[in-house]
Amino acid sequence: MLVSVQLDGGPDPVTAAVRLTTHLNSQTWSAGPNNPVPSADVAARTVMAGDSAHHVVDPDSLLGLNPIHANELSEALVSAAQREATGWLLVLPRPGDLGGLRGPVTTNSAALESGAAVVARTAGVAWIPLVIGSGVQWLIHPAAPPTVLPDPSEAERAFNEALVAATRALGDLDVAGGDRPELSHSPRLPQPYDARRQRSLDRAWRLHQIVTIALSDEGGALSSYEMAVRRQQLTALLAPAAQVISAACSAGPRPH
Repeated sequence: MLVSVQLDGGPDPVTAAVRLTTHLNSQTWSAGPNNPVPSADVAARTVMAGDSAHHVVDPDSLLGLNPIHANELSEALVSAAQREATGWLLVLPRPGDLGGLRGPVTTNSAALESGAAVVARTAGVAWIPLVIGSGVQWLIHPAAPPTVLPDPSEAERAFNEALVAATRALGDLDVAGGDRPELSHSPRLPQPYDARRQRSLDRAWRLHQIVTIALSDEGGALSSYEMAVRRQQLTALLAPAAQVISAACSAGPRPH
């Protein structure tokens, strides 16, 4: 599944995963006597944003939650913070590119179906979002420690190179693009994420939406060759954009 961004105002698994990843990391990196973290209830409301509800299902009690019933997000956030002291990675897998996931197979399959996962660096758990109506249900899965994602600078460099190549190829085709609906804004990153990281996320988020929308029509291409080249060049931008989004949310704060 390609990274998706909902344009109808409803919950989106990628947006939910970005909010959860960055909140969990903010809690981890900011904790200390001089940096009090929000209460669990405030934290849960921040992650939920405008969604109607978020619940957590932990069938194997990997976070120590009730394995029978759905659990409150606030309770799950407290348990997660107690079990992972290093940080969390946002993974945006797609067919042929698991984005750092290392199993088990059932976890990889669920993440591919969702399009997103929030994986603990060391604790052996992953949160996978499932949109249900106007809310999100988080399914807790076992997960091997993920492979290391590129740092934000490396991801940004690869993204820029892909964008230059695609822009040149699409310009040579001289085909018009279709109309674009209004794009959604990227989630706001909490402290200690800095403004540079936010700009990187904003840019990749916007381009990913534009490319996804452009792939839904032929953009004025007149021949089968033009259509094939256009689709190839646009598709080649999706992975670098997703990698920037992942790296922006997952890498630790820059040292001062």
